[in-house]
Amino acid sequence: MGRFGYHGRILEVDLTTGEWRVEEPAEAFWRIHGGGGLLATGLLLRGTRAGLDSFDGENLLIFASSVVAGHGYPGLARYTVAAKSPLTGGIGETRGEGPFGLALKGSGYDAIVLRGRARELSALRIDAEEGGVWVERAAGWAGMRVTDCLELVRARYGEGSMAAVIGPAGEKRVRFASIVTGGGHQAPRMGLGAVMGAKNLKAVVICGRKMPAVAEEGVCRELALRYGEEMGRNPLTRWQKEPPGFAAWLHTHGIDTALCVNNYRESVFRQAGAYRPEVFLGYAGGASACPGCPNDCIQRFVPGGYVGKAEAGAMHQEITGALGANCGIGELEAVVRANVLVNELGMDATSLGFTISMAMEWGEERLLSGGPRFGDSAGMLRLIEEVGMRSSVLGDLLAEGSRRAARRQGGGAERFAMEVKGLEMVPFEPRTQTNLALGYAVAPVGPRYDICEHDWDFDTEAGWPHAIEQARTLGIFERIPMQELSLRKVRNYKALATVWSAADALDFCIFAVAPTRVFTLEQMAEMLGAVTGWMTSAYEVMRFGERRLHLMRVYNLREGLRAEDDGLPERFFADPVREGRWAGTRLDRGAFAAAIGTYYRMMGWDERGVPLGETLLDHHLEGYGRG
Repeated sequence: MGRFGYHGRILEVDLTTGEWRVEEPAEAFWRIHGGGGLLATGLLLRGTRAGLDSFDGENLLIFASSVVAGHGYPGLARYTVAAKSPLTGGIGETRGEGPFGLALKGSGYDAIVLRGRARELSALRIDAEEGGVWVERAAGWAGMRVTDCLELVRARYGEGSMAAVIGPAGEKRVRFASIVTGGGHQAPRMGLGAVMGAKNLKAVVICGRKMPAVAEEGVCRELALRYGEEMGRNPLTRWQKEPPGFAAWLHTHGIDTALCVNNYRESVFRQAGAYRPEVFLGYAGGASACPGCPNDCIQRFVPGGYVGKAEAGAMHQEITGALGANCGIGELEAVVRANVLVNELGMDATSLGFTISMAMEWGEERLLSGGPRFGDSAGMLRLIEEVGMRSSVLGDLLAEGSRRAARRQGGGAERFAMEVKGLEMVPFEPRTQTNLALGYAVAPVGPRYDICEHDWDFDTEAGWPHAIEQARTLGIFERIPMQELSLRKVRNYKALATVWSAADALDFCIFAVAPTRVFTLEQMAEMLGAVTGWMTSAYEVMRFGERRLHLMRVYNLREGLRAEDDGLPERFFADPVREGRWAGTRLDRGAFAAAIGTYYRMMGWDERGVPLGETLLDHHLEGYGRG
């Protein structure tokens, strides 16, 4: 029987020597590892020693597709990048959208593993049609911003080439630097652009296409057709697609769940009206689409008088929270300008936003003089440039991320660092959404707003009408108040985190899949089977999700992270929400600890959060040890 949907080939390149080799694991390997962060974590455990510095040349940087991703159907445009994170010291996993995922699958490999450090600034070129791999000089590209670099790539390698690049922030090892494709599609969070910079690698360029056939093209097309028909009936998907898209949410979100304002110091954003959809539309620059998907989740916005490339205006959901309300910025145009700037410099807007808001609060508390204060849009924009270029004393300090910067600052500065495991928080309130609170604490990658579907969706008052119907396939049978911190909430969290972990293991886009978007869990399995030819099931899909969480836990334990790291900033326990509907709400420390312990046991981990030997055996992971 032939292989469908994926190549079954892993490319490993030594950037120091330029040598490369190809590994072709047996099918059983792919049924266990799938792709995405699950595959990459296994490769890191197998291919690196414990305790490496993230910027050591022996740290692997892995671009991974999956057995199903990278084909031109809805929800399959994602790809994963993974390495040891320079922010957390644990597993670093980030996902990107846009056209690069299809190019990665078309490279002829399902994963590209990069080891070593190039002797000078270089580009890695992979030619799928010629079957060659080259590490080539790119010294003249030093310091180039993202869209300028991509323009040079096209001039050098042809319009059909596709590249993942870093901007100046990655070259300067800003610890939350991103990898960027298409000018504005970031692989954000975790600082993997800095790892790429530490390898002296400016770009990964893919030329030509060598796509594997799918097993049942007719079924794939039928699923795509059904997806398009269902989009208009799904309120979440409809909101994502209709301009201005899902970047416009601040104007209503605080009514239901409490906003993150001024580094989580406040909960009501009095300038939220400046972020209404009609204001966004004044900056609209069209969709930044993913191949094969009609969602158009990512929209572009360009500021007045902008003369750069529109690609840099692609805006994700989090930036309006992280660099808007979180920094007290009441002018949307400042955030639109900030978005273009972070895409061009190649920096994660969320970590950047919470590192800047920390410095703003330092100023309020007289721990810092001369920096911007909450609401200072000009100061924020200036500081973004200084961080990305490490061009000032404060910019260089904040480029280390909030945990390291606060420790260096001293004098109690750490109280204002909103981070978990060294990764900055996200702008979605955990005191009023306890599934998210638990996820921020226990997720192996640290706090991420898409670690599980938000409590809001299943709330007794605010939840979407369709959400509970689809969630019943996961064993969630009742709506629970979003602020309730209980053991039944843990049961819901485990199911919700597992299904999105499965999406991450298979590089399904979470904006297209269960439990609240168009594709149901069963349709995810149907697409997996139609692409690969496997006889599969929703059960196998969920097993991929659990397996990813177990293996990432093993990696983190090996690298020194412990149960003590599964926590939240003190502010969420000590300080209640100050105003609005949720005034007085805070997390109960004892109930939260009980929830974490319950989650450990439900996962088959011991009281220290270490996966049991039997748990690893159950998932074919016994060869990796227990961390």
